Amino acid sequence: MSVLAPHPWTRREFVKTAGTAAAASLVSSSPLLASVAPAKRRYAMIGTGDRGTSMWGQTVAARYPDVLEFVGLCDINPKRAALAPELIGVPCPTFTSFDEMCDRAKPDVLMVTTVDAYHSDYIVKALGRGIDVLTEKPMVIDETQCQAVLDAERRTNRKIIVTFNYRYAPKHQLIKEILLSGEIGRVVSVDFSWYLDVSHGADYFRRWHRLKSRSGSLWVHKASHHFDLVNWWLGADPVEVTARGGVEVYGRNGTMRSTNCRACGNKSACRFYYDITKNERRMKLYVNCESADHYYRDGCVFREDIDTYDTMQALVKYSNGASMAYSVNAFLPIEGYRIAFNGEKGRLEVRDYERQAWTPETETDIAVIKSFGERRVIPPPKVEGGHYGGDDRLKDLIFRQVKMPDYMQLPDSRAGALACLTGIAARTSIEQQRTVKIADLVRL
Repeated sequence: MSVLAPHPWTRREFVKTAGTAAAASLVSSSPLLASVAPAKRRYAMIGTGDRGTSMWGQTVAARYPDVLEFVGLCDINPKRAALAPELIGVPCPTFTSFDEMCDRAKPDVLMVTTVDAYHSDYIVKALGRGIDVLTEKPMVIDETQCQAVLDAERRTNRKIIVTFNYRYAPKHQLIKEILLSGEIGRVVSVDFSWYLDVSHGADYFRRWHRLKSRSGSLWVHKASHHFDLVNWWLGADPVEVTARGGVEVYGRNGTMRSTNCRACGNKSACRFYYDITKNERRMKLYVNCESADHYYRDGCVFREDIDTYDTMQALVKYSNGASMAYSVNAFLPIEGYRIAFNGEKGRLEVRDYERQAWTPETETDIAVIKSFGERRVIPPPKVEGGHYGGDDRLKDLIFRQVKMPDYMQLPDSRAGALACLTGIAARTSIEQQRTVKIADLVRL
């Protein structure tokens, strides 16, 4: 299996390594901080919701004050925008107009954390202004947006980083290294199931994610994380996708419904009732800002307009000849995932336990089973932090230029496109009841 090529913004040559490198320091450089000038980078954000003000706001401001300066925060909801500096902890001007923010704040770097459907608009505008872009996944929600973003990047000669933090979880790096070692030989197929429980999974159906027009469906919003992992683990591109899916639990399947939980007369009877009043941060960010946009963070999971699938299965073929059977369900009693790589010389099995009614012996089980051999259990690295320890490692790579192996390169627009396109192809396969080829969607 080939090692991935260095990120195009890298200024120094990568060095190859072997063995576990969860805390390894080899070589990397951050494209967004590639300048040798001592001046801080001028950092702006579009979208000041929970994700933006926390992961890309508060923690960034606290961790990187010597290399970044917050110069602008923008949100179409004026109340939420006005609240953002307080939540992030920066004395920063706020805007409701993206163009005005760019004209007045003059950022070097833009972080995009809006509703998914609008990522492409702001990415293209920023690139056109000569601004480098960080964007939350998914980069886009359909093939038209994808082509527009790729074309804009080529046209402007600016660059995009897609913040796939799952890659940077040390246990996911360990999986990558096992595959690179060749211990199980060429990977022939992958079995991958992701489990979303009745807390996390249901929450997508309370929010804007419930609509395909806003999120691209969970095939794009959530599964692009998983598809990027597999693309990266295999070092291969998705080629074609066949999928099935439906709304089996939420939406019209409910026998009672309301606009949102606070307004519902069936609170005691509904097993999905969510009391947002117990979350002070969300009360500030959403409930206190509802009058400006009428967005309900505690929306009913049985609203009839829900068209995002809650159960999904796909068969994905890759450029290296491997295939993947993938599934995700958003209403389970457990949270976590199971993945197995079936190789010509053996099998790599992983079971991750994130939330369940019992206490497992370990949070993650990793084992290599050799053909005609024994089963070897590999202890995963013990780490703390969001997304299995991946959040801070990703941000350190972007903003601090920490050293990492070559295969831990920052995900670029091509990686963002391929992850999205796998989900877009799956969604299209369901809607059109056919196999969809990636090459027919976008010119990469």
